[in-house]
Amino acid sequence: MNGLADNEIVLIPSFEKKLKSGKFKSHEKIILSLLRKLDIMGRACLKILDVADHYLLCEMKVMKPPYRLYVLADKRNKKFYILEWSHKEKQNKTIGELRLKMFLALKSGFERTFN
Repeated sequence: MNGLADNEIVLIPSFEKKLKSGKFKSHEKIILSLLRKLDIMGRACLKILDVADHYLLCEMKVMKPPYRLYVLADKRNKKFYILEWSHKEKQNKTIGELRLKMFLALKSGFERTFN
C-alpha cells in the first residue's frame, strides 16, 4: 500500500497464508479497511501493547465483529508487520504468544521467528 505517509506494510508469511486459504473470507473488507487506515495514519491509529528494543507490539480494534488486528511496528522507520487477526476472546492468549515471538525475534532474527 502506498499512502500519504509513505508507510510500508508487510504481511508476514503465516498471516498471508491464512488470508489466501480463505480463513478470513468474511472479514476481508474489514481487514483491508484497517490496512488502509494504517497506511494513511501510521502509528497514530495503533494501541501499543508492548515495547522491545525498537519494536512496538500494537493492536487495532474492531467492535463489530469483536476482532483485533495485531501489528509489529518498527520505531526506526515507518514499517508495519501484520501479524495476526483474532477474536477478542483469544486476546490474552494471542498477545502472550506475540510477545514471546517478538522477544525471540530480537534474539534470533525477525525472518526466522515470523514465518
